[in-house]
Amino acid sequence: MPQTLGYVTVVVRDYDEAIAFFTNALGFELIEDTVLDRGKRWVLVG
Repeated sequence: MPQTLGYVTVVVRDYDEAIAFFTNALGFELIEDTVLDRGKRWVLVG
């Protein structure tokens, strides 16, 4: 039976740096970038 991966959580220090890496280096598309409280963000790439 094939196995699939749905979601992975990655904790990062610098959101903008991580977004640049995942979109530019790995070719992912930025799907969501929502600002939360206390300097946190919810970022979804795929």
